[in-house]
Amino acid sequence: MEGFSLHANTRVHENDRDNLRRLCAYGARRALSLERLSRLPDGRLAYRMKRPSASGQTELVLEPIEFLRRLAALVPPPRVNLVRFFGVFAPNASLRKHLVPKPPKQLPSLPAVPPSPIPASTPAAKYRVPWARLLQKTFAADVLTCDKCGGPRRVVACVFSPTVAREILEHLRLPARPLPRAPARGPPQHELFA
Repeated sequence: MEGFSLHANTRVHENDRDNLRRLCAYGARRALSLERLSRLPDGRLAYRMKRPSASGQTELVLEPIEFLRRLAALVPPPRVNLVRFFGVFAPNASLRKHLVPKPPKQLPSLPAVPPSPIPASTPAAKYRVPWARLLQKTFAADVLTCDKCGGPRRVVACVFSPTVAREILEHLRLPARPLPRAPARGPPQHELFA
């Protein structure tokens, strides 16, 4: 939502200050501990590992450029979900069908949806779910049926230009200006960090 990916697996009540403090500290932690990082006399960097590796190595010695390269690999790409599922929860796992609930057998029928703007030759076309069906599944609302008369609706145009959208809204005597944004404020739980 708004550029952020949310994984709501952990829930802390707003009055549970100890667990809220622990959760904030976990979210604000660094990618690596600077206390375990040191510079060697020859200019290389040594990182003391938390646990010995399978080969018994307890320290990782790297050139500064190689260290930066490995550090940059920890930065996630933009707009990518950071939760990855492995094992039986992986997308193509053979046992996944036994664990993940099946969708309902039958969805209510929808009126005809306009043809997809994605050409059928693209790989995404065969996986595309029509927008009207997505809205019906998400909000249980049939957007292609008129609320007043019950008749079918159809898509007339897709407007992408803000100027054209404003003119249409003004012609229909609807609000054409966005609501004013509230000024930025500090976090509501500033006492945690005081």
